[in-house]
Amino acid sequence: MMIFNSIRFRIAIASLVGIAIALAFASSLIGTLFEEHATRQFQSALQSRFLQVASLAGQDPKTGELIFKAPANEPRWSSPLSGLYWQANLPDGKIIRSRSLWDTTLQVHSPDKASFYDINTSQGQHLMARSQAIELDGLIPIHFLLTVAEDTAALDQSIRQFQSQIQWYLTILAAALLSMVVLQITIGLSPLSKLKKAMLRLRNGDAACIEGQYPNEFSPLVDDFNSVLEQNKQLVSKAQIQAGNLAHAIKTPLAVITNAIASKTIHDADFRQLVLEQTRLAKEQVDWSLARAKTITRSRNITLKTPVVGAIQSMVRVMEKIYADKSLTMTIHASESAVQFNGDEHDLHEILGNVIDNACKWASTQVFISISKEKGWVTIAIEDDGPGIAPDDYANVVRRGVRLDEFTPGTGLGLAIVDELISIYGGKMQMNQSSLGGLKVAVQLPRSD
Repeated sequence: MMIFNSIRFRIAIASLVGIAIALAFASSLIGTLFEEHATRQFQSALQSRFLQVASLAGQDPKTGELIFKAPANEPRWSSPLSGLYWQANLPDGKIIRSRSLWDTTLQVHSPDKASFYDINTSQGQHLMARSQAIELDGLIPIHFLLTVAEDTAALDQSIRQFQSQIQWYLTILAAALLSMVVLQITIGLSPLSKLKKAMLRLRNGDAACIEGQYPNEFSPLVDDFNSVLEQNKQLVSKAQIQAGNLAHAIKTPLAVITNAIASKTIHDADFRQLVLEQTRLAKEQVDWSLARAKTITRSRNITLKTPVVGAIQSMVRVMEKIYADKSLTMTIHASESAVQFNGDEHDLHEILGNVIDNACKWASTQVFISISKEKGWVTIAIEDDGPGIAPDDYANVVRRGVRLDEFTPGTGLGLAIVDELISIYGGKMQMNQSSLGGLKVAVQLPRSD
């Protein structure tokens, strides 16, 4: 159901369950603490009554028997079944008890030390009792077990009343907490409503990106989304430019062929040669555009991983065979051998093949290739000890069809292709003078961790 996919619903349910568990635990804990506190107070009062009764014990001077003076200021000792009792058990089985016990007898224990315990009477009363063996010094020492007991009905009632009240207060607290949760959800998730409105403006074409300031938790998502929109915008722009370039490139051969058809002086053999040449040029433009489109598609695939060192080693082996007559020394230095390019293997070979081939073509004795990495990027620097080029010509060598030396074989497309491929991947290419004396070309490409 859609409701289960709602963040508000999930937060509300999680909060409700959390509050219910927390308040249930609090109710149990507070109730237990109060019960223990009330029971200790009850036992303290019972201990005081025990000491009071024990202080009233004495010995009849005539008979030497155990006697108790009448307790003062406590009428319940004398009221039948009042709930407050005392009882003395003598070794010979004789029992002395308070008038409140009337004709009943307490089933007392003989503890090893002073303790509290429960007694249930035949009248249905639940008593808490305190028993202790006492030795009374006199003409004739008297040993007896003194017990004081009190009905716990008032204690049990106070505990029940407290638990009932605490349940009521905790219910009010739960309602207050739920109100706070609703307020938190409303305020905390308000940026989602703002984001939803921004997305609606974007979809309706009223905005070019997601506008506005958002909390730190949403900012990375908004920034990434806007970055994707900007990349798509650039891709569309490049696609339009490429389509225009392709149309213009094909239009020229077609115009040449059309003019040749209209010409009355051209011969069949010449016409055939012209058509073949112009068709070849048009096909090269179409193939290049299709290859570039595939590269753009592959460059957006974040799962592609191509080992850089392996690709360079493969290129070096090929170049050593091609330029075997020059006996070049080709050195590879990598700060980390496992570094990977986040892109297609064919594109990496195309980039490195052109740059390394250019270095080998102009090098006198050696080519040095270094690989380094930084956050998110891998940099491949290719240096040679050739004549190099003037800094003013760095921008010209990456223009399509431009050649600085007409005597060296080549089409002038190599570095232009490299520069375009690198730009598709969001990287860059820099040229500087090499420490070897020639040209240094540094290619920066996205790295895959």
